[in-house]
Amino acid sequence: MRAVCVVWFAALFASTLAALPSPPRPEHNVTDQELVYQVPGMDKVTVKPGIPYKKTGAGDLKLDLYYPADFREGTRLPAVVFINGVGDQPDNHLKDWPVYRSWARLMAASGWIAVTFDARGPFDKSGIDIADLFRFLRSDGARLGVDADRIAAWVCSGNVVSGLPFLMDGADPGVKGAVVYYGDAKDVRIRTDLPIYYARAGKDNPGLNARIDALWARAVSAGAPWIMVNAPTSHHAFDVLDDTEESRRIVKDTVEFVRLVFAPPPALRTPAPARQALAYWFGREYGAAAKAYADYAKTHPDDATARMRLGLSQAYSGEAAQATENLEKAVAMGADSPIDLYNVACGYAVLKQTDKALDWLDRAVASGFRDRRLIETDDDLESLRGTPRFQKILSGLPA
Repeated sequence: MRAVCVVWFAALFASTLAALPSPPRPEHNVTDQELVYQVPGMDKVTVKPGIPYKKTGAGDLKLDLYYPADFREGTRLPAVVFINGVGDQPDNHLKDWPVYRSWARLMAASGWIAVTFDARGPFDKSGIDIADLFRFLRSDGARLGVDADRIAAWVCSGNVVSGLPFLMDGADPGVKGAVVYYGDAKDVRIRTDLPIYYARAGKDNPGLNARIDALWARAVSAGAPWIMVNAPTSHHAFDVLDDTEESRRIVKDTVEFVRLVFAPPPALRTPAPARQALAYWFGREYGAAAKAYADYAKTHPDDATARMRLGLSQAYSGEAAQATENLEKAVAMGADSPIDLYNVACGYAVLKQTDKALDWLDRAVASGFRDRRLIETDDDLESLRGTPRFQKILSGLPA
C-alpha cells in the first residue's frame, strides 16, 4: 500500500521534467501553478535566496527566506517553514517551484518570514535534512531575523510522509503549530500538544482519503488539538488547481490559523465558579462537578440549584452520605418542582436506596411529573424497574 501511496504522490508533486523529453508547458504542470488565493503585498515581498544551511558531500543545501516588505534589519519575526519531504533532483528544487514561491509570498505578505529549503530524497530519506534545517534556524535564525521560538510548519502531499513524523517526534520546541494538506504518514505518533490545521480534499484518491480518515480518528481518540477540514468538492492540490470559493476559503483560513499560532497567549482569568461547575456538570464529569459545586456552595449557601447538582454529582460519584444530605437540603431550600423531585429519586436510585428512590418518585408523580417515557428509559432508574412498586407507579401514568 505504501508503494502505491508514494507513486500517487510522486505523480502529482515530484517534478516530471526529468521524465519527459521536453519540459511541459507551465499551464500543464501542477508545480508551476500559483495559489488561487492572493493578497495585496505579495509582489512587494523581499527574497534572500541561496543561504547555505548544511554541508554535504555533494555540496551545500540552501534555503530561501521571504520577508515582508516592511521588514527592518535587526528585528525578529515568526517564521513559516515549508517542509521539503520529497527531496530534490539535481536541476529541480522544490523551493523553486512557483507553487512554493507563491505560498511563501503569501505568508510573508501576511507579516511573517517564510522559509523554503533544499533536501535530499526520496520520501523516507529526507528526515535528517528536515531536522537539520530546523536546527539551523535555532542556531542561526536570529541573525536572519527569525524568531526561533515562534515557528509554524506547512507540509503537503508526499512531503507529509516524512514531514508529519518529524513534527510528531522530532520537532524543535519552537514549532508552535503546523498545517497539513492532503497527505498522510504511516504509523505516525499523535502528539496532543501541537495544534494542527489538517485539510482533506474530498475528490482526492479514495485510498489516500481512507488513510487520512483513519489518522483523524486516531487524533480524535487521542484528544489532539487538530482542526480537521474536509473540502468535499476539491481535488488534490486544490490550493493551486481549484479556483473556487471553497479552495480560497481554506487557504485564507490557513493564514488565520497561523496568525493564531503566533499570537501571544491571552491573559488567563479565573473562571467564574458557577460556569466552571456548570462545565463539569454538562460534561458529566461528576467527580469534578461535585468538588466545584461544593466550593460554590460555600459562598452561595442559599442556592438551591447548586445544592441539588452538588447532591446529584455526589450520588453519581458514590458519595452516599453527602449526596442524600444535599439532595434533601436542596428540596428544603426550594428545589421542589416535579422535575427536582424526580431528580432526587434518580439520585437515590443511583445509590441503590430503592425504597427512598420510590418514595421520591411517587412524590414527583403526585406533584405533576408525567413523563412516562423518561421514567421507562432513564438509566438512573434501572435499579427500580424490577420492583412491583415501580410498575404500579408506571401504570398510573398515561401511555
